[in-house]
Amino acid sequence: MGFRLKPRAARLARMAVVGALIAGLPNLGIAQSTTSQRDTPALRAALQHDLDAYLKDRGPQEHLSSLSLSVSLAKGRPAINLTAGTTRYGSGPPVTPASLYQIGSNTKAFTAVAILQLEAQGRLSIDTGIGKYLPQYPAYAKLTLRQLLSMTGGIDSYDNTPAWDAMYAKNPMANVATGTLIRLVYPKFMSTPGTKYAYSNTGYLLAQEIVAARSRSKNFATEIARIIASVGLKNTFYTLNLYPAPIAQRVVAGYYENDDPGFGRFIGKNVTPYSLSWAQGAGSIVSTPEDLTVWARALYQGTTLLPAKQRAELLSLISTKTAKPLAKATSDDPSGFGLGVAQKYGSDFGAFWFYQGETLGFRAAHVYFPGSGLVLAIFANSRPVEKNSNVAQLFKSLYDTIQSGGKT
Repeated sequence: MGFRLKPRAARLARMAVVGALIAGLPNLGIAQSTTSQRDTPALRAALQHDLDAYLKDRGPQEHLSSLSLSVSLAKGRPAINLTAGTTRYGSGPPVTPASLYQIGSNTKAFTAVAILQLEAQGRLSIDTGIGKYLPQYPAYAKLTLRQLLSMTGGIDSYDNTPAWDAMYAKNPMANVATGTLIRLVYPKFMSTPGTKYAYSNTGYLLAQEIVAARSRSKNFATEIARIIASVGLKNTFYTLNLYPAPIAQRVVAGYYENDDPGFGRFIGKNVTPYSLSWAQGAGSIVSTPEDLTVWARALYQGTTLLPAKQRAELLSLISTKTAKPLAKATSDDPSGFGLGVAQKYGSDFGAFWFYQGETLGFRAAHVYFPGSGLVLAIFANSRPVEKNSNVAQLFKSLYDTIQSGGKT
């Protein structure tokens, strides 16, 4: 699911990128046969070949210097971690499984979990109007956190606005306050809350402010760091602005290759050193693919991250077509959105969970298949226009390889 995408139609299309390509893969065996497979040298070699081949073929078109992959075949088994390429385009040391990438909107599930943990503590309700928690936004007083987190709040995404384009293009190093971003769209509504699905990063910044207002620490970053530690993630970090030098040095260069208005001067540039204050609780975490697979299991399989009530709320879906409650993605209604998580239906293997995040210079996606327990996460260090990205073919190659157990 794209994080920074300008037209709303494109944002919705990108939500479907990972889901559509997996739904089109042939054969139920991809999801069902992997639990019996072993991490063999042949499988590792074949997956490495897939990464190397994609980077060689697509690197120039996508201005891409590296890929990082983690495949977790089943809970409790070591992940297969592989990389290809270098930390900078055309130079630099080889990327490693410990190299960090921006994960974009995969951050949203962390924000949703922070909200749900506060609900479990009795400090808020996701069905109460947010005016009780954020009186400084009276026009939004009747909006609920459930609506904001499920993308049915009816408010625009601040990064869809010309004002944001101009603000970022003028000074990408600026430390922009959360409230400044929210007020780029406040107090307007695009639709009546609860009636339409429309991807909006603004809702997650409002949720971030509520976490700060209602938590004992009174600090959103502290709450996210606590959640990260509770799951045992060793290479996942959140920032409101810039990362400390020891972390920043581990983040690979991320390259902008898109066509946002006024962003021409960034094309081909490494945007990693720029401030992430524009993303915050909607998308400013850096991580590794292996950590993201661990996080995915905690979300979809775990029982300690959230009590049963709040876990059910996290995974409760609305249809992205109708905005009505959806028990499960089906062939008739194949795309659902929960609270910072998404589900898709594939005709060959049923419903699966996924998320794709993007920032200005990175793409990061994970997929979880409930039937087999397979989790896959892959990161790339560029963000090209959609027509120049062939990530669907890479996913297909990886799935074909996993299905065959590494036999080429």
